[in-house]
Amino acid sequence: MNHFVEIRSLNLKPGTREEFHRLYIAEALPRLKRWNFDVVAHGPSLHNENTYYVIRRYDSLAQREQMEDAYYVSDDWRQGPRETMLALIESYTDIVLELDEVTVHGLRRGMNHFIEIRSYNLKSGTRDEFHRLFLEEAYPMLQRWHVDVVAYGPSLHEENSYYLMRRFDSLAQREQSEESFYGSDEWRQGPREAILALIENYSEIVVELDEVTLRGLRA
Repeated sequence: MNHFVEIRSLNLKPGTREEFHRLYIAEALPRLKRWNFDVVAHGPSLHNENTYYVIRRYDSLAQREQMEDAYYVSDDWRQGPRETMLALIESYTDIVLELDEVTVHGLRRGMNHFIEIRSYNLKSGTRDEFHRLFLEEAYPMLQRWHVDVVAYGPSLHEENSYYLMRRFDSLAQREQSEESFYGSDEWRQGPREAILALIENYSEIVVELDEVTLRGLRA
């Protein structure tokens, strides 16, 4: 694996996604290209009307940090669309993964599996405990409920972030599966409270990907 991919999940203020998308296309994307960012994909999430995602590729974690530090303090961004775009955002979370060339190519393309990417901001110093609870409690439970967990684990970019990816056959199947699981006594009377106590907040996006990309995410 040799590409570092940042997946940014944005929760937008109700009713603003169309305007955010317009601003991203007209203002942010041209600037990012001028600053030599590799924007792999971006767009509205499929699962609700107030979420958006941006996926960017870097050669290394150091390059990501250097590029983002330089861009977000620049006059080009600060005197450009910064205030207008930030006014539309409720919150956002980032995760960073290391992926191979084929998987990155698939993220650019999209296709026919519905993948939910959930990004967590955890309370400081709790990630090891969250990971333990996920492995010992939540993951076996998801398997018993026949939820297809594609990938999970700590994000590479900082110590309080974590991700979970799940695959569904359709948006309707995702909704039905999650309503059943999260409404069950097994979850509610099991690890729910202990796990939720470690989470500051989370966001999620749903994207449609092809089989090859799905295999790369599993790897």
